Parts: sequence; structure tokens; C-alpha cells
Amino acid sequence: FVAMSGALLRVRQFGMGSVRCLSRYTERTIIPTHHFQSSLPSLPIPALDKTLDRYLRSALPLVTPAQYAETKAAVEDFRTNDGPKLDALLRNKAKQSKSSYISEPWFNMYLEDRRPLPINTNPQMTFLNDPSKPTQATRAASLICSATRFYKTMRDKQLQPEIFHTKPQVTQTIGWQRMMSSVPQFAAWIAAVLQGAYPLDMSQYGRLFSSTRIPCTGKDELKSFSEDQSRHVVIQRGSEFYTLDVLKEDGEEVPANQLLGAIEHILSKPVDKDSPAVGALTTANRDTWANIRGKLLQSKENEAALNAVDSALFAVCLEDVEPGHSDEWDRLFLHGNGRNRWFDKSFQLIFAPGGRTAVNFEHAWGDGIAVLRFFNSAFADSGSAACPTKAAQFALPQKLNFRLTDDVVRAVRQAESDFDHFAASVELKSLMTDEVDTKVLKKLNIGQDGFLQMSFQLAHYRMYGHSASTYESASTAGFKHGRTETIRSATPESDAFCALFCSEASQTDREAALRKAVTNHAKITKEGLMGQGWDRHLFALRKLAEAQGPLPAIYNDHAYKVLGNIILSTSTLSSPALDGGGFGPVGKECYGIGYGARDIGAKFTIMTYHRETQAFLEHLLQAVRDMRAVLEGKSFRL
Repeated sequence: FVAMSGALLRVRQFGMGSVRCLSRYTERTIIPTHHFQSSLPSLPIPALDKTLDRYLRSALPLVTPAQYAETKAAVEDFRTNDGPKLDALLRNKAKQSKSSYISEPWFNMYLEDRRPLPINTNPQMTFLNDPSKPTQATRAASLICSATRFYKTMRDKQLQPEIFHTKPQVTQTIGWQRMMSSVPQFAAWIAAVLQGAYPLDMSQYGRLFSSTRIPCTGKDELKSFSEDQSRHVVIQRGSEFYTLDVLKEDGEEVPANQLLGAIEHILSKPVDKDSPAVGALTTANRDTWANIRGKLLQSKENEAALNAVDSALFAVCLEDVEPGHSDEWDRLFLHGNGRNRWFDKSFQLIFAPGGRTAVNFEHAWGDGIAVLRFFNSAFADSGSAACPTKAAQFALPQKLNFRLTDDVVRAVRQAESDFDHFAASVELKSLMTDEVDTKVLKKLNIGQDGFLQMSFQLAHYRMYGHSASTYESASTAGFKHGRTETIRSATPESDAFCALFCSEASQTDREAALRKAVTNHAKITKEGLMGQGWDRHLFALRKLAEAQGPLPAIYNDHAYKVLGNIILSTSTLSSPALDGGGFGPVGKECYGIGYGARDIGAKFTIMTYHRETQAFLEHLLQAVRDMRAVLEGKSFRL
């Protein structure tokens, strides 16, 4: 996550088709699931001149005039000399590839990162409560069954294609779907686009289930398993592991009432919090974990246990902690105590004693779109099902056993201790406010995301007296194997808006500056969605330059370092199934900001390395109030 990304907002807008509770599938489709995949356009490589011009605009509000002059000189040198050569090499390489130009270096960036996964990488999304499943066991049994049914729907190609509908009255009809299913695949994308329907890349769905990240020295690997190896989930409770089959031999899901019996069996046992927690190893530095995993694999028993974990359809945690405060809930689902988690799995469902539930997912394999689709579908399917009652007969879960040498025990204890210190080094604060919501922003005729992004800019400007390097993610799923592009929310327009709100100025001038900044934010957001930002292009060129020798001056310039040091890492979360979510800061100076406006109120969740988090929230609340006042024709006191 690295930040979890504004792509999540975009998913809500794309429309995923209605989800129905069916006896066999979570949904059915007329158009084959991957009908559009082969005809999706390639992710475009922006024109080099436009990339460099956009880069200069992003640098302008973040450096001094003298530094900007040096940056401009470095950019013009790159534009004339190294840039065209590297750009031509990139374009030639992209033509020969069957993937997007950013796919390989982006995967490598994640997999070569040696930092621990929790907080640094894995985000979490919290489900809304389901009052009809009031206990940990009933919620777990129902949602695990629905998750398995979603897997089966995807496996049997009954999942509706991911499409952004601009004319839903035309393209979300049975007649249109039947017509489109008859169009040859090579022409499917253009046929849909001509009628206002924009198919999206679905390549990431292949790693949603039966997938894990394997720690390796220097660079991790992503590994997937076939269904004959992956009919089970792995369940963690305290330091113990269990496997439980969720798919029958015929490929159908095990009913929720049978899962309930198995889950209650696990919950009936005392929680073991004293034994070395092997799960804590997934919180360690990746090279450290790779080394310890090698030692574990020297035992056949450990090899079998690790294979059972790795090959599981997905992971489950039956938590034994029930927090009291909302901030503690966010931390529980983001990282917990680090001992009863397996952060390497593609995703893990976490069930608290009272039934509250979240999904925590590893980020290298995907950017959240597939996870949110699964999240919404499983929530709807489980919510429409009756509360399960325990079956008279059910299969018992099988306990996994690890044989730990003294050397491995010491490594586990060290991992537990290191994670405790790491978790204590960050703080999380949240804010719920009714000062702004979707209805208010619509009435004020201003873009929702742009308004909230500008509130972050103003809060930081008032605290520190200047603008800050900001990251918001735009999904490029409209292109084959697209990942994300960065929306650089700190712009000359946002900087001018902040300056006016921090000085004596008229209400009219302030409103004009705010609206101009929000309008520009909408423009660069659209550019990002179309793959027309500057970050990914310069990143790919840098990777090519690194393989050739000394880096061009542009990559050693002060502005490039400032822009790379993300201070405001932001992600908007929006879904009818979502109660909240969060992710960690990406650097020591960073504010990791999860946010979302609702029909009633808005929520902000901020995590930092103890960097005056509460003060930032207070400035943020005041920024929202002042911006709303100005849009309502009022003024405010400095």
C-alpha cells in the first residue's frame, strides 16, 4: 500500500454487476469472465516531453526557486541526451513484451523490498458488522463459506467481467450482454468501448486465492497452487495452526453449518500464547525470514506444515482480542500482535471474538481491485444467508505441528520482540466528523476527492508552512496488466490555495483558489487513470538506466529526492460493505492517511511514526471546516 490507493474509489465507480445469492455461485455471467482480456489495449507510455513537463510542475511547489532552476537544467539535459535513448529502449522493450511496460519492474520493486510486510506493505479493510451473525464462530463460518463460493464462481468462469459502465441503461442489460458475448474476443474491447462500456484488466484475480509470497534472499517469489493442492484454509488461533477443508472432492463448497462445528471446536480450546509463534516470522526482515525458513525446511514435518500454509486457499485468524476503542480496532486488523497472522498469504480473514471482521492482504501480487471485488461479493453473499447452526456431523480441523530447533526458537522470539518494538514505533489516530459528507459536497458542487485532498494539503501547510510531496494512486486497470499511476496532489494550484487560506484574503479569492485547485486535481486524476502521469514512466526509465551505468543527473537532483520522500500517503476507501481500513506510513516523516466521505459524515485514519498525529488531525478538521465555510460564502478567522 506502499499505500492501498485511490484505485479503491475507482472500483466503486466501475460497477461490478449485481451480486445475487445463488445456490452454486455468488453470481452468474452471460459474458465470459475473461472475454475482454486478450483485446485490452496496452498501457501507454506517455510522450517523454509531457512526462518531463508534468514532473517539473510537480516539483514547482516543493522546492526553492534556486533549486527549481537546478532541477530544470537537469530535466532539459535529460530531455536532450539520455532521456530519448532510454525512452526508445523502453518502447522497444514494451513492443516485444506481452505485458505492460511497468508490470515487471513494479513486481520487482515489491518483491525486492526487504522490509517487514506488516505496516510497511500490507493494508487492511474492515467489513461492516453483520447483526445476523452475532458471534465469532457464526460470522467466520458464513464468511468463509461465501469466500469459497466466490472462489468457485471465479474458477468456473461465472464471474462477471469487470467493466466501467458510462451508459448503464444500455450496457447493463441482458440484451447487450448477450450481444457482446457473441462478439469475437479479438474485437470485444473496442466493441464495448464504442458503446460506453470500458472493460478492465482482470489478470490479478489469478493470484487472489491459493497464492502466497515466499521469502527468498534478495528477492521474494510469488507461488500459486492448483486446486488439488488447495482445498483447505489454514486457521490460526494464538500460536497454533489448523487446516480445514472448505472444498469437497467434487469441487463444491463445504456448507457453513459444517464449518461452524469445526470452528467451534477450535474456539473451545484454550488459547496458546506461550509457545513460540511461527507466524511472527512473517513480520521479520525478508532476508532474515528467508534464512529461518531454510532452517525450518530441514525438517520433513516442518516442510509439510509450511506447504499446508502456503497452499491454503486463503488464511484465517480467529482473534482472541476484543478492543474497546476504534483506533485499537484499526491496529488489530492492520497488524495485531504479529503472532497469529501469516502476512505472506495473498489475503487473510481476521475474525474478532464479537464477530467484527477484516481482510488483510499482501500487496506484491495486486493493487486491491480484485480484493475489493471479492470483499463486496463475499459480504453480500454472507449477508443474505441465514445464520448457520452447527451440523450434527462435520470434519474436524487438523492441527499442524512445527518441530522447532533451539536456533529457530530464538529466531521466533527475536521476531516477536522486534515486531513489538516496531509496532510501538507507530501511532494511529482516527477522526469521525459530520462537518462534511457526500451530500454536502454535492450540494456545494465540488469534487469529493479533490476537496478531501486539498484538506490534507491545507492541514500540512498550516502545520509546517509549506506543501508536501503527496501520493494518491490511480488505477490503470483499463489497460492490460495495468497497475497504478501516482496522482501528485501537491500542485502549483494547491500551493496557491493553501497560501490564500493562510493569509488575509477575501472569501471570493479563497473560493476561486480552492475550486481551481480541485478542478486541477480532477484533471490530473483523469490523466493518471489514462496512464498519463510521470511517476511510472520515470521509474521505468530509471530501472533501465541503472542497468547501464551511472544515473543521469535528473535522478540525483534535489527535487527528485523530495518528490520521492512521500510525506502524505493517501488512500480513499469506498464500498457499501466497508466499515473502514488503513495502512502504514511509507517513511519516517510520512502521514499514512486512509479516508472516505459517506452519506453521513467522513472518516480519516492516520498512522505515523509519532509525528504529531493528533495535531495533524486537529488541523485537518479545521481545514475541512474553513473550506466548507468559504464554499458556503462565509469567512473564517486565521
